[in-house]
Amino acid sequence: MAQASGNDLRLDPFALPVRYEATLAGPASATTPAVYLDREQAIIKRRLGGIPTTLSTPVSAFRGVAVRMSGDPETGAVRTIVELMHRDPAMSLPLVVVEDLGNGEDVAADWQAWGRALGLPLLIVDGDGTVRAPLEQLGSLVVGDPKARRAPASITRRRPRFLKRRKTGFYNEVETLSGREIIARD
Repeated sequence: MAQASGNDLRLDPFALPVRYEATLAGPASATTPAVYLDREQAIIKRRLGGIPTTLSTPVSAFRGVAVRMSGDPETGAVRTIVELMHRDPAMSLPLVVVEDLGNGEDVAADWQAWGRALGLPLLIVDGDGTVRAPLEQLGSLVVGDPKARRAPASITRRRPRFLKRRKTGFYNEVETLSGREIIARD
């Protein structure tokens, strides 16, 4: 079971399935919820109103892998959270929690690795709480998506190279015969 050191939590996306304990948003409880996460589902065991509950959710029900940064104005410390974001904030699961950003490339690499490992889109949570994709859209084309290739107009009517040595077939009208069937009877 993965444990957080101090306030930091860093799970490895390449070591799935993973079990860990983390503080989740939502109703406060005396116990820390236990989380089991693999590529297909997330299972959360927590107490709600004193009753032990087990919530099983498919990974496809999550919106994506989101990164959230918040700064403390008094100390100036930056807290970065990479989470498996759900439409219900109480169901969002932290994957990486870093108090001191240090090398931001490590957090960005973890964020992208979690997105690839779970097959979910990457999201950014702004300071005001709005969620957006990391790449902005320009018109109908998303930056970073490859365009479909088209054959140039000059070669669309050409025959493939391996067929050039073969002769093309000729179309002749087929004569149709018409007549009456003769049946021989005794």
